[in-house]
Amino acid sequence: MLRNWFLKMMAAGVAAAGAAGCTNAPSADYILVCGTYTDSGSHGIYSVRFSATDGSMAVIDSVKAANPSYLTIAPDGRHVYAVGECGSASCVYAIDFNAATGHFGAVQRVEGVGADPCFIALAGSELLTADYSGGSVTVFSLAPDGSIAGRKRCDRFSGRGPDSLRQAAPHIHCAMPSPGGSSLLVSDLGTDRIYRYNIGPEGATPADSLQLAPGFGPRHIAFNNSGSLCYVIGELSGDVAVIDTDSLAVMQRVECDSLHVRGSADIHLSRDGRFLYASNRLKADGIRVFAVDDRGLLSAVQYVPTGKHPRNFFITPCDRFLLVAARDDNSITAYRRDPATGFLSPTVGHLSLPHPVCVTAP
Repeated sequence: MLRNWFLKMMAAGVAAAGAAGCTNAPSADYILVCGTYTDSGSHGIYSVRFSATDGSMAVIDSVKAANPSYLTIAPDGRHVYAVGECGSASCVYAIDFNAATGHFGAVQRVEGVGADPCFIALAGSELLTADYSGGSVTVFSLAPDGSIAGRKRCDRFSGRGPDSLRQAAPHIHCAMPSPGGSSLLVSDLGTDRIYRYNIGPEGATPADSLQLAPGFGPRHIAFNNSGSLCYVIGELSGDVAVIDTDSLAVMQRVECDSLHVRGSADIHLSRDGRFLYASNRLKADGIRVFAVDDRGLLSAVQYVPTGKHPRNFFITPCDRFLLVAARDDNSITAYRRDPATGFLSPTVGHLSLPHPVCVTAP
């Protein structure tokens, strides 16, 4: 069955590869930004030059920050926003950035976030964090110059799940804006719930929610290009749920971690929307590759071993490389990606970096 699917994809390879490419020729270099845990000598946030020719990587600059475990970049490339995941002393950062050169500038540090923020996102003129230990979403206002104007509010959640150890309280893990920015989905690993926010002139406001199966443990979320579907990875269940974002109905649930070690982590669609990738940690660490059919449903087609603890990964522009932040191997590894089949090839590039846990690009 898998072989027949592969042959079919190869037969359509030339046309599919063209559809997956960029409108313009791919750049020879990309500027990446990487967040790390700083308990092992890391400076904090690093900018990296990545070669799309051979997969090589080299550090350009770094800026000091405490446990910047997740970050995002402003659409204009002038700021990097990052969490400082430090328990009750957590914070958020706004860092001046030159996306063309990869160099950092002034650093703004703002307190008032919930405990252990592990995700950060832009939603219009607001900055939102998902606070894991705080069980909250914290909303900050942004000034016209891109700096953080101050905390607007902190939405705290309640409830618990069936796991007395890991679901004894809410654990907010992701706050993902939809394409177009009209809504926001928030995952609560602690209560197996997905919350929806509407985003309007007054900012992000709570709307409704979806209760997932007990023990699912929703972690990260990926929208399809139209925003009609989203894909949610369950850290505890090791499954991926396909959800209709209009009705918040679960359309499919498929296995991602066949060993069920309760460590599934990150999830991303290829930019053409034809393949979904999800990472597993703790045992047989690696990336599961799914093909996406015309309805948005999934079928597994490949499993690729990675370095230890692939907490986060990133698909480069033009869909031709997938970069894995392997925390416990102290490395970022590049895999070449076939846009026609979705398959990942063996390692083509490697960069040593202390405890990397997030990698993205402008």
